[in-house]
Amino acid sequence: MKTLFVSDLDGTLLTAEERLSAYSLQHLNDMIDNGGLCFTYATARSLNSAAKAVWGLRQNLPVILYNGAVIMKPWNGEMLYNCHFSAEQFADIRAYLREEDIWPVVYSFLGGKERLSWVQGKESEGLLRYLSRRKGDLRLHPISSYNELAEDEVFYFNCIESSRRLSGLYSRVRARSDMKTIYEQETYRSDYWLEIMPSGTSKGECALRLKQILGAERLVAFGDARNDEELFSAADECYAVQNAVDELKAMATGVIGYCEEDAVAKFLRSSLHRYI
Repeated sequence: MKTLFVSDLDGTLLTAEERLSAYSLQHLNDMIDNGGLCFTYATARSLNSAAKAVWGLRQNLPVILYNGAVIMKPWNGEMLYNCHFSAEQFADIRAYLREEDIWPVVYSFLGGKERLSWVQGKESEGLLRYLSRRKGDLRLHPISSYNELAEDEVFYFNCIESSRRLSGLYSRVRARSDMKTIYEQETYRSDYWLEIMPSGTSKGECALRLKQILGAERLVAFGDARNDEELFSAADECYAVQNAVDELKAMATGVIGYCEEDAVAKFLRSSLHRYI
């Protein structure tokens, strides 16, 4: 029975330094190369950000990005799936942003090329910090108006502001059944992130699509946070790391060790024989 293993990255597979440990890298690659491990990841990150975090990992399967907005082949950037907003949805969000005076970074594809766009001169302090960490990124696409994105397939908005500034927009988008939000405080900062995406965006749905594409019969997932709940719901087995939120632990088949202790790699090393 072919089993697909899908792991979250931050807080699950990665250390607090946002990387794979030498132990995890060595043993995951060995199991992929020699043990028949069918392994990939599902993350809120972009391909560019994820690739840096897992540098050296054998990536021979498509990966799930942006919390389930995109399935992509990491070796050539080919998209297998993209859940993007309709023209009507995009127009509605633009109206909300204008009325609330919020200026996010917008992720989109145009002709298969990914773009990370923002309106110059309207950057919040949080957005400037966000962009400063991405200097040299070829996706960066400053614009003067959202009208410049009319032909793009827009799939993700990230608004970085204070909770007070974001509360009105959050209420308006949360009330819609055709959109979903992730609203949480930025780690180590006072700013909040309000992420907006189509309702069909789901790590779980993408994992099931990938399971079908690969002809796998079983799906096993690993995670730590609330954005892994749909992935756990889709899986045949699901394992929360010890540092996971209580809500995810309650859904899990079992709880393994801490991310800082290579929990996923150690679980697979000791248990892979049961799935092969």
